[in-house]
Amino acid sequence: MGPLWITFLITLVASLALTPAARFAAARLGAVDAPDGLRKLHSRSVPLWGGVAVYVALLIGLTVGQWAGFGEGTGLAELATVLIFAAGFVCLIGCVDDSWDLNPRFKLLLQIVAVLPIAAAGYAIDRVVIFGTPLELGWLGVPLTVLWLVGCINALNLLDGMDGLAATVGLSTAAMMAVIATTMGHHHVAIIAVALAGALAGFLVYNLPPASIFLGDSGSMVIGLLVGILGIQGSLKTTATLSLTVPAVVLSIPMLDTALAIVRRRLLGMPIDAPDRGHIHHRLLERGLSVWQALCIIGALVLATGAAATAATIFRNDALAWITVVTLLVLLVRTRAFGHYEFSLLKLRVASAMAWAVNLLVQPGHGRSRLRRKKSAGMSFAGAWQALCEEAAICDVKQLDLTIWDAEECVGRHSWANLAKLPEGGFEWTLDFCFGDSGQVSCGLRATGRQSSAAHGWNMQRLTRTLTLFGEYWTARPMELPRVLSMTGEEAQLPVTPHSEAA
Repeated sequence: MGPLWITFLITLVASLALTPAARFAAARLGAVDAPDGLRKLHSRSVPLWGGVAVYVALLIGLTVGQWAGFGEGTGLAELATVLIFAAGFVCLIGCVDDSWDLNPRFKLLLQIVAVLPIAAAGYAIDRVVIFGTPLELGWLGVPLTVLWLVGCINALNLLDGMDGLAATVGLSTAAMMAVIATTMGHHHVAIIAVALAGALAGFLVYNLPPASIFLGDSGSMVIGLLVGILGIQGSLKTTATLSLTVPAVVLSIPMLDTALAIVRRRLLGMPIDAPDRGHIHHRLLERGLSVWQALCIIGALVLATGAAATAATIFRNDALAWITVVTLLVLLVRTRAFGHYEFSLLKLRVASAMAWAVNLLVQPGHGRSRLRRKKSAGMSFAGAWQALCEEAAICDVKQLDLTIWDAEECVGRHSWANLAKLPEGGFEWTLDFCFGDSGQVSCGLRATGRQSSAAHGWNMQRLTRTLTLFGEYWTARPMELPRVLSMTGEEAQLPVTPHSEAA
C-alpha cells in the first residue's frame, strides 16, 4: 500500500501547484469558456486547459513511480509509457479544440489515431468473459478495443457540462478501479489509477462550484482515455482476457448518458454531434436541484456502480453488478430524473411506426413524412417550411401558423392556409406546440383542421411527430429563424402564446 499512497500524494501536490499555472496561461492566451445564455450559463468567462495540469501531474507521478521502482516487474513501465504518449496526444487535440473548435469528424479521426497505438502495443483484448462464458474475439479485438476507448473519451467529454462533474466522475472511477486492480493482482494498473485519482483530487480544489478553471476537452478526453484503459487492464482475468462486467458497470453512468444523447438526437432529427441540454446533469438542474446537489447525486451513482463492480469482482458474481445497474436505471426513469424523456421518445417512435403501417393501409400512397424524406436537418428554413406545409396538407390541416419570439417579443410570423376544399362534417381540432424557453428565442406552432376521414387518429400521430421534428430542430438553431412576416393563403388566426402547452 505504500507505493500507492506515495504516488497519490505526489500527483496531488503536483496538481495543486500546476492548476493555477494552467489557469493563468489559459487566461493570458484567450483559451476561455465564455457564457452564451443558452447552454453555457455560467456568469463569467472561465479559463480552460485544466486538463494540461492534470496530465502533467499524472506524468510527474508516474515518472517518480517508475524511478522509485513501484510496480517493478509487473509491467508498469510499458503501460505507463504507452499511456503517457497516447494521453499527451489526446491532451494536445483537446487544447487545440478548446481554442479553435475542431470539426467533430476530424476530431473523431484524431481520437482514433491516438488510441490505435495502444491496441498496436499489445493491449487489445483477444477474449471477453460474460457471465462466466468466454467469447473469442480474434481479429475483432483490435477494432473493439479502439471503439471502447474512443467511446470512453467521448462519454467523459459529453458529460463535462457542469462545475466539477467530469473530474468527480473520473476521481470516483479511478478510485474504484484502483481497488479492483489491487483485488485482481494488477498492482501496476492500481498505481496508474491512484496517480489519476491524485491528479483529479488536486484539480477539484479549483474546479468545484463555483469553478475558477474548467477541464476543457484537454482534460475530459484525457480522463476518458485513462479510465477506458484502466477499465480494461484492471479487470483482466488473464493476459488479454477481459471480464466485460467490470468496465461496463463501472462506466455505466457516463456510457448511459452518451447512449441516450445519441438516441435523443436521432429521434429528434438532430445531428449526433449537435449540442443540447438533455444530459443527466441538465435534467437534474431542471428539476430545481442546485449544482452541488446534482454533483453529489451523480457522484453517488458512480460510486454505487463502482462498488457493485468491486463486489462482483470480490464475490465472483457478475449478476450482482448488473442487478445494481438495472435497478439504478429503473429508479432514474421512474422518478423522471433521467432517461424518461428518451424512453418516451422510443415509445412514440414505435407507436409512430405502427401508425405509419396502418396509414399505408388506410391511405395508400402517402408514405413517409416528406419532412423526414427530405432530411430536414440539412435543409434551409424555407425548404423545411415548405415540406412542413406539404405534410400538413396530407394530414388534412386547414391552417398552419408559426410565430417566433425573442425575449417575449414577436419578431416573425409565418402562416399557411390550405386552399383545397376539405370534406365537411366532423369536429374541429387544434394542436398547439411551444418550443424553447421563455426569455430566449423560441417558436410556437399551431395547426387547425377538421376531422375528415377514418384516418384522423393516424394523421394526428403523423402530424404531431412532424411538428415536433420541425420545432425541436429549428429552436436549437435560433439565429437561423427568419424575423419576417409571411402569409400564404387566407389571413391567419392569432398564433399560440409563448407560454402555451402542447395540446
